[in-house]
Amino acid sequence: MKNIKILEKLDGIKTIDKQKKSIDSHRPFSKELENKIFQKLKLDWNYNSNAIEGNQLSYGETVAFLNFGLTAKGKPFKDHLDIKGHNEAIEFMLQLIKEDRPLSENDIKDLHKIILVEPYLSKTVSPEGVEFQKEIKIGQYKTSPNHVKTVSGDIHYYTNPEDVIFEMNNLLQWYKDAEKENLHPVVISAIFHHKFTSIHPFDDGNGRLARILSNFILLKHNYPVIVIKNKDKIQYYSTLNIADNGIYEDLVNLFAENIAHSFETMQKAINGENINEVDDLDKEIELFVKSQINSSNSLDLEKNQDSIVQKYVINLLNYLLPKLNKFESLFQESYYSFSDLRFSIDDYKSLTDNIKNDNTLLLGEELDVLISFNDHIKDEFNLKLFLVITIKKRTVKYELQINDSIFNSTEYSKMYSYDYDEALIYNEVTTEIVNYIIDFIKKKTKKD
Repeated sequence: MKNIKILEKLDGIKTIDKQKKSIDSHRPFSKELENKIFQKLKLDWNYNSNAIEGNQLSYGETVAFLNFGLTAKGKPFKDHLDIKGHNEAIEFMLQLIKEDRPLSENDIKDLHKIILVEPYLSKTVSPEGVEFQKEIKIGQYKTSPNHVKTVSGDIHYYTNPEDVIFEMNNLLQWYKDAEKENLHPVVISAIFHHKFTSIHPFDDGNGRLARILSNFILLKHNYPVIVIKNKDKIQYYSTLNIADNGIYEDLVNLFAENIAHSFETMQKAINGENINEVDDLDKEIELFVKSQINSSNSLDLEKNQDSIVQKYVINLLNYLLPKLNKFESLFQESYYSFSDLRFSIDDYKSLTDNIKNDNTLLLGEELDVLISFNDHIKDEFNLKLFLVITIKKRTVKYELQINDSIFNSTEYSKMYSYDYDEALIYNEVTTEIVNYIIDFIKKKTKKD
């Protein structure tokens, strides 16, 4: 800890300590002022922390979604769920601070569950360059390596799965010891952040969780939250890379600079000044479809089967199948098949009626619809696709599996929460299937 203690003498640390002394002289804040400050910083935090990870919502869309439940048309709904989960994780973190108890591994796993909301499938690439679909689990440490390839083409290595529990125990013990030695909270926060990201204990969500845990440490000591701006992402990653070599000055200075900005926002609010910034007004935002997100509760499939099947199977097929029917003229023969029954390509109503009347669908079981196009009129070839729908307690999963066997490779797979707007589900799934068919036909009919 002696080498780390030197970091407390950095100019950035001295600056924010002066700011803190000035701010603390105005305490206690009125409830109104305290809420005004924290809501502003929290909105900035929600937006920037998710934007760093590739979330497509603009600042204005983030504000509109969190404050009014308005979703932005054309943006992936998972981006909305990520914002929702991150916001709820902040509330859970504040409760931990209120309870004033030691941070535990269970708390970290619970925060991870809240941030990611639900399991999902993600495209990933193995160190050998093989692309595959990986299920991202929530609240569970990784079971396979999550090393990443950098821009330079090098592999950045994180802790191996079998060492995660040991390293996480070490991290929490380091944190406990740092607090006992009264190390400066900003220094603790920055180094804890780096150590956590170096472990990368989960399959996904590590960056967002690291920033929440850093702010947990700061708030416990009456420092404001640090908001790493998305525009500073390159500098942020660079300081983390430098810290890999045991050099923490740049990272601590980055933390100090951003905390200083949060103190400036607090001082403006205390002075009665406007704390909104220019980029708060995102004038390009287009908001459509008011949709308040509710909690994803487990469903009793037996009691809710008819409504679930209607909403996530029948209505989807009624949206999808008329579009697939338009490909009929390109083939000699086209049909659908379900439960050993065969239906004409233009008779999708009979198909959906049979699915609706089928009482064998159980939780977790797959519902398969074969979409078959045979003997293309230009170049003879067949196209067989299996649309596989799996109903679960909290989610519905759609898979597009190609060729004569459902054991062949999956071209598209995605899980949706029951909170997800169904119109967006229909459009996303249909777009994937239609684009696959078009690309397939183009490749087959392409002349050298």
